[in-house]
Amino acid sequence: MRVIYFSPIYWDDLKQRPQHLAEEMVNNFNISLTFVEPSISILTGFLGKNSGYLKRQQEINENLLIFRPSGCLRVPKSIDIIDIFGLNSLYERMQLISFIEQADVIWLGSPIFYPLVKKFRQKILVFDRMDDYSYLTTNYLLKRVINKFESMLLKKSDIIFNSSVQLLQSSKAHNEHSYLVNNGIDLSLLKFAVDSNVTKEIKKIKSEGKVIFGYIGAVDHWFDYEVIDAIINKSSKFTVCIIGRDNIPEQRINHPNIHYFQPVPKHFVGPIIDSFDICLYPFINEEAINTINPVKIYEYLSFNKKVLAVKSKETEKFPGLYLYNNINEFNSLLGEILSFSSPFNAEELKEFTYHNSWTKRAEEIVTYLKGVKKRDTTSVSN
Repeated sequence: MRVIYFSPIYWDDLKQRPQHLAEEMVNNFNISLTFVEPSISILTGFLGKNSGYLKRQQEINENLLIFRPSGCLRVPKSIDIIDIFGLNSLYERMQLISFIEQADVIWLGSPIFYPLVKKFRQKILVFDRMDDYSYLTTNYLLKRVINKFESMLLKKSDIIFNSSVQLLQSSKAHNEHSYLVNNGIDLSLLKFAVDSNVTKEIKKIKSEGKVIFGYIGAVDHWFDYEVIDAIINKSSKFTVCIIGRDNIPEQRINHPNIHYFQPVPKHFVGPIIDSFDICLYPFINEEAINTINPVKIYEYLSFNKKVLAVKSKETEKFPGLYLYNNINEFNSLLGEILSFSSPFNAEELKEFTYHNSWTKRAEEIVTYLKGVKKRDTTSVSN
């Protein structure tokens, strides 16, 4: 089986669902895969003073190719809301035609790629609905673009994989060929023991008698600084370490017991999580969090860590979490967290990591793919 996989994440970014599933399908299920990175518009490249808008091609092995089309003839994708003739994606389509024609399956990891492939109706079309995509951006025009193409994909796709139950339910309202495939655990995190400068710094802080509350991931409009403030005000021993890309630096709390670190390569993540005393999932409690099946919680639990997490339809499904609805409940948990036990015994931990590994998720996906048939969607408008 040959798959062209359009990923919203770059291959060398912090490893998430797209890279994990691509690797698993290639390494364990005899699939040939072209991993297409999102192009960078020439305007974005110039503003960022980099050459990322140029074409990139890298062969990982004989069955896995990384390709980024040149964005030198396009402007930011938010313009697609008025681009009725598809001119903004024309040059990208031309670069991708040969890869698409060779593929049996077109896999879209985001609705923004739909204009690139919608004319190739003879191919199996897969939509991997990893997130509530419009929630992740604050760009009004891009939200409209995402909603427009997602609406089309929900009707046109031959199969839809959904990372959460709420996404599954909304997909099924449009397409009966919708299935739940949660996020998973990178088992390699449990094998690597490479200390980074971040780990060393955290261990130094702990040696001073501090209790480490840790968070790994992006900091954006969904991040709840109210709970971070509550932690540092509860005890002078409580220290928060935040590791990840910070998209709202203007909202940072400057305090000696809060430490901010830049993103780290994936092979450093395991030892960092292992150095935390308590792990955090500090998202603002709003309806959209019910669509998120959080990778970071799988990773936290794979190290048998105590986890303080905002309550949602997805976090309720995890074993052993300490959940809160609001700041009052969070403060109550905070007063007792040091006396709480870890979520698993040794056998339970082994079972949890095995059944929630990315290998098991890829196995589910390949089973579905082997049974999928091309649907007749010619009556569904573009």
